Amino acid sequence: MLNQLPFEAADFPLASDEVAMDARRKAQGHFTVSAEAARQLKCPLAARLNDEYALWLELRDPETSDSGRIRLSRDLHTPESALWLVPLALQFGIKLDLAVVERKIELDIALNGGITRDSAIARFALAFTQDSPAHVARYISQHYDDLSKFLDTKALRFLQIEMLSRAGLHEQANKQLDALLKEGLSDIDETRLRTIVAEAHGADPIELRKARFKETDSLTDLIVLVGELETLEAWEDLCQFGRSLFERTRSVADAERLASALSNAQRTPELLDIFRDLPELRTQSKAIQMYYCWGLYHEGLLLESRVELETLSEQSDERNYRALMVNLGIALGDWPSLSSFVAAEYRSRDKRTADDLIKIAQLAHQLGSSRAKDLTFAAAAKGNDDAGVLAAAYFLASEAGWEDSEEVAAWLHKAAELSGDDGPIRMMSFQELAERKPEWDRRESETWRMLNRGDVPMFLAGQAINRSLINFMLFPALANLSERDPRRRGAIPAYSGNRQSVPLDSAVTTAGIDATALLTLSFLKILDKTLDAFDAVYIPHSTLIWLFEEKQMATFHQPSRIRDAHQIRHLLATDILEKFVPSTVADSELSVQVGDELALLIAEAQRLRDSDSRQRIVVRPSPVHRLSSLMAEEADLSEHASVMSSCLSVVGKLRLKGQITADEEKRAQAYLQLHERPWPQQPNIADGAVLYLDDVATAYFLHLDLLEKLQAAGFTVVVSRNEVSESNTFISYEAISGKVNEAIERIRSAVSSRIESGKIKVGARRRRSQPKDDSKYEHPTIGTCALAVHCNAVIYDDRFVNQHANAVDGGAQAVMLSTLDLLDAMVAHDLISFDDYFECRTLLRRAGYFFIPVRGDELARHLNASSVVEGKVIETAELKAIRENLLCIRMSNWLQLPKEALWLDSTLKAFIRVLKSLWNPGADPSSVTALSDWIVDQIDVRGWAHRMDSEAGDDIVKMGPGAHILMLLTPPIDVPVDVIDAYWEWVEERVLAPIKEQFPELYAGIIDWERRQIADMADMDLIEGESS
Repeated sequence: MLNQLPFEAADFPLASDEVAMDARRKAQGHFTVSAEAARQLKCPLAARLNDEYALWLELRDPETSDSGRIRLSRDLHTPESALWLVPLALQFGIKLDLAVVERKIELDIALNGGITRDSAIARFALAFTQDSPAHVARYISQHYDDLSKFLDTKALRFLQIEMLSRAGLHEQANKQLDALLKEGLSDIDETRLRTIVAEAHGADPIELRKARFKETDSLTDLIVLVGELETLEAWEDLCQFGRSLFERTRSVADAERLASALSNAQRTPELLDIFRDLPELRTQSKAIQMYYCWGLYHEGLLLESRVELETLSEQSDERNYRALMVNLGIALGDWPSLSSFVAAEYRSRDKRTADDLIKIAQLAHQLGSSRAKDLTFAAAAKGNDDAGVLAAAYFLASEAGWEDSEEVAAWLHKAAELSGDDGPIRMMSFQELAERKPEWDRRESETWRMLNRGDVPMFLAGQAINRSLINFMLFPALANLSERDPRRRGAIPAYSGNRQSVPLDSAVTTAGIDATALLTLSFLKILDKTLDAFDAVYIPHSTLIWLFEEKQMATFHQPSRIRDAHQIRHLLATDILEKFVPSTVADSELSVQVGDELALLIAEAQRLRDSDSRQRIVVRPSPVHRLSSLMAEEADLSEHASVMSSCLSVVGKLRLKGQITADEEKRAQAYLQLHERPWPQQPNIADGAVLYLDDVATAYFLHLDLLEKLQAAGFTVVVSRNEVSESNTFISYEAISGKVNEAIERIRSAVSSRIESGKIKVGARRRRSQPKDDSKYEHPTIGTCALAVHCNAVIYDDRFVNQHANAVDGGAQAVMLSTLDLLDAMVAHDLISFDDYFECRTLLRRAGYFFIPVRGDELARHLNASSVVEGKVIETAELKAIRENLLCIRMSNWLQLPKEALWLDSTLKAFIRVLKSLWNPGADPSSVTALSDWIVDQIDVRGWAHRMDSEAGDDIVKMGPGAHILMLLTPPIDVPVDVIDAYWEWVEERVLAPIKEQFPELYAGIIDWERRQIADMADMDLIEGESS
């Protein structure tokens, strides 16, 4: 180091903290002055040595490295300095023509009559440009005699032994080692070399190097150990020993290595602790700064990460920069800003790889960017030999509605050809799919059973059966609002039936909110009020990333089907199409073969009519397969040949009727010849015929844009009931999907704005224990529990989670809440009105949220608002919601008894308390009787018998509504005798008389119970009388 530059000039550890950098810059200045003084004193060797050090320090300084490279490139063209600068040029990224360098070395040797110091140094540098360890060893051996004249022979032998060992040339390595041992080696050097040779023979290199470093504690052995750990990606060990090396050297290179290790080991808090106080290192190394930005991001310090990333804007073309920019935009909820990123990436598409382009295309698709299609096609064109890219491009095109293109279809076929056993596309026969179906069905059934029992969170069940969280919550909630039949409403398992209401006191100032609660609060449109009710709110790191993905899932993945549905509805509304209304029944045997709908169409076409002689034809592409054959066996429709027609036949008729051009006919024929074949003995289609189109024929004509032309040709066109029903379903889904996206946008806007203001804090990203399968560990439902360390409470709307009273993470604990608890707290603290409070509870019931407790004041309020006409209760919407919600729960398997008996018991008791409260002076007797009748109809526990074990259920059926009847036998208190008498009269007529007739054993038991109660009361009166 004192006589010449180190050979590892670019990587030699130089301290790089603020003090060291100041010293290095001063040293560079001194070297520059010394070089100039040496030249004036005619001391060329001293001048050159000082120039070397000055240039080296200039190259190692981030602020002057660019000018150093320019100077180095210039000096390489100076004959007197060209050779001695070769090592620096190679290490600092200056491109050299190695053949030219070799010729200059040979020329230098020839001119000087032998090798010089400059040519020896240049030749030694060329050794490291060889393409393998064996070639390095051979090159050194070839030039050993010349190199040894100026370079340390022991160092040359060391390098030879290391390269021979790495090349697997063990015998030659041992010979070199024996030669060195004869010349004399220190114990330290001998151990170091034997370690290298032992590694080549399969010994654990890390353990050998650890043992060596532990023995010597030398910087050299530490550097070797750290290098091996880095090569083998032993990140945890590298964190330990890499930090030790950095603390000794304080060099940028070692700091970069440590930052890489800490990042890969997911030890981001440690990374931030180290480099937060070393801003000078971050400014010197873009790599460290990028690791620091990612560390801030992973710890949830998103705003700080964004500010730090802005200082790296000159690296905006780097993949790592672009990845973090996108991640920050998504995690901060700043999704609109990503559109400009997509536009910039589109302009730079020629610089991007196919993998980069398909990822940008996916982002553009999620953002609804107009560039999505162009980017998808660009990715497929650049990645036309990559199965993964082609498959992703095809599915993107399919989701966007471009799947009808022949070019897009070709992507799928080529992806399948390029795919191996591990995918991404696998070819399967219908038989293979059929063989797997029972296992899929079993897995799906078991998942639903676990969800019914409350044994699994919704998101995990969704992953098992390929459903997103919004498909468990928002979609059914919105669909249930317009579904009039309670039996067809879906259940939303947000609340556990074993929960008691948890009052919030003033101590609860910070809360962690799970994704499930965000969905409910957005659905209720009270998210902003809720977030503002706390001093601080925490969300898991993945919340808005998850929401971004959910937004994509909320969009129907084949928009062409939506367009077709609107087209069908329009054609029906304008009488161009007619909906099929059967006037006959289908042949049962034919239905078994081809399905009910096609069998009905055939029966309708064949039915004889006295007053209508028009020809009736079923248009259905051939062949038709038997339903049970998995498309392996064709159905025999020969008996119905007189009414069966292909689409091609109809196209020919359209051409004859002048409705399509020759080009249109040619295009239709080309398409249909690929998808159908003619029916045998196919009838000629008569003018004015009635055409019954099955679903497949309708789809083909839609694709060919021929449906409207059928009526213009004089035909009456009838489409199947399935087609109409499916079209209505798609249009309804579109409407619901729009509302789902509105709910998602409310969440994004509310959360994003409060992250920016600091109101919402983002938790740290969870450390991945299984990096290859971390989707479940990244989900917000998992991450919310980890917020307990920061919060007084965590809010979940997932029955599996909120069945517990507290959320626990390590030693931290927070009270568990649901949005029902939030509503109770908000009305108690006047954050919402009672009207809004009860409206929210009604909306949740109508949406299908199960296990919402019925409050006495709530039930009384809704009963009082209802009216009674001719002895019948005319339910308000709120009262109807209560009844239908209870009915849905009763008809399902969701209630788990005795686990969730608390909800059922509290609900029945609330009904009975309200019933008794109706009986008061001044109340209209007819109204009270009708309302009491309504309540009794809701509380018959026999409706819950199927949710109990078999023995308890049998008892309920046998004994009837005994338990709650006994409660009714206790009259209202603090009311006049005439009211009690009226109450008893109602109980006897409405409750006891039916029981006496239907359940005589139960009636006898009730009478016995009443007698015992009277006897006990008489005994008590006697005892009190005696004592007085």
